[in-house]
Amino acid sequence: MSYNGAMTTTTDDGMPGTELAVLADSQSQTHTRYAKATVRRRTRAAVRKAITDEVQQERYLAALPKLMVVSAALKAAGVGMGVLARWREQDGAFLVRETEARSAIADTLEAEAIRRAFKGVRKPVYQGGLLAGYVTEYSDQLLVLLLKAVRPERFRERSEVTLTPIVKTVAGFDVEEVL
Repeated sequence: MSYNGAMTTTTDDGMPGTELAVLADSQSQTHTRYAKATVRRRTRAAVRKAITDEVQQERYLAALPKLMVVSAALKAAGVGMGVLARWREQDGAFLVRETEARSAIADTLEAEAIRRAFKGVRKPVYQGGLLAGYVTEYSDQLLVLLLKAVRPERFRERSEVTLTPIVKTVAGFDVEEVL
């Protein structure tokens, strides 16, 4: 009888599995116990991983509208860009929820742009190093951008391109025939 020893391996699905010490000439009963133990370990690890992914996804999706920056939301959730790429590729429901979170960010930014364009921003005015008062500044540039977004047919930037055909006469060809 020869002794193989215990080994740690990686299964086909990338999950770690630990092989049990098996004698080389053992019976099928030992192999059955080995297979069950490996499957049991793999399943528990997969469940822990799924729970962790779900919790991390929830943390990321909760942080994204608040922080408005993907890298900051990932940091708050404790994950990296590679994990985010995997979630986007493998989980359609996550992708939909992330799109909704990004839409919430766009709505917040749009509301702030409208507020600054119409209500303005109060800025302090100092005279002689002392606060003399406040002035409200409005953003014409934000107003123009909002108009372009809401009514592009009327406020988009127009550029016209005119093409003038240049026809050269080549010996042996009739210009009217070619055009």
